[in-house]
Amino acid sequence: MQNEPIFKFTDVSYVVGGSKILQGINFVVHKGEFLAVLGASGAGKSTLLRMFNALQSPNSGQINFRGQAIDTDIPCLRKNVGILFQNSVVFSGKVKDNLLAAGRWDQNIAQTLDHELISALEQVELGNIELSHNAQDLSGGEQQRLALARTLLNHPQVLLLDEPTSNLDPKLARSIMDLVNKLRETLHLTVIAVSHDHLLMRRYAQRVMVLSQGQKIGEGTFKALDQKQVFEEAGLMEDSD
Repeated sequence: MQNEPIFKFTDVSYVVGGSKILQGINFVVHKGEFLAVLGASGAGKSTLLRMFNALQSPNSGQINFRGQAIDTDIPCLRKNVGILFQNSVVFSGKVKDNLLAAGRWDQNIAQTLDHELISALEQVELGNIELSHNAQDLSGGEQQRLALARTLLNHPQVLLLDEPTSNLDPKLARSIMDLVNKLRETLHLTVIAVSHDHLLMRRYAQRVMVLSQGQKIGEGTFKALDQKQVFEEAGLMEDSD
C-alpha cells in the first residue's frame, strides 16, 4: 500500500561521552519510497542509518519497524532490512561462497541451487561472472554488485545504502544507483540512502532529509529544500564538484 509507514522514528537521540551525535530525530519512512538522508561529514547520518537494522541503538526515543519496536526480532529485522556499505564486504574465496554468506540471516540459503545463485548475479548485471571466480579479483564496481546480490538473496523489504558509491568514479556511481533504482521498482523495495552528494541523490530520491550536527534541519522534496537553502545551511554545497 502506497504511503504505508514502514519505519517510524520518535524523539530518537544518541549521545557518546557527552557528544550529541543525534538529537530528537522524528520522521517516518513510507513503504516503497526512496529516501535520501544527506549531511556533511559528522552530521550523524551514518549513525542514523545503522539504527534502521539495529546495528546501533538510540540512548532515548523509539524506533518502530512495521508497527513494532525495532528490537522485537533482530534476526527477522536484518533479513528484511539489508545494507550495502561504502566499502563492499567481499570475502576471500569464490563468488559462490560470498553469495552463500547471506545465509547468516536465512539458513535456507545454504541449500540454494547454483542456477538460483546465477539468477541473483544476473539480477545485478553480473551474469558474465562464474560462480567459481575469485571474488577478490573483481573490480570495485563488480564487488559492490556482488555485495548487492548477496543482500538480495534474503529478499529484503528495505535496502540501506551507506555512501555506496563514494569510492567509485562518477560513471560507475551512476551505474550502481541506476541499478538500485531499477531494483527498487521491480522488487518493490524501500531504499534509504545516506550521502553527502546531493547532486547524485537528487537524480533518484523522491524525498530527502537533511542533518546538520545531529539535528534534522529539513525534510521534503529537493525542490522545496532548495527554495529554503537548506543544503547551503548544512554545508553540502561545498562538497559539490
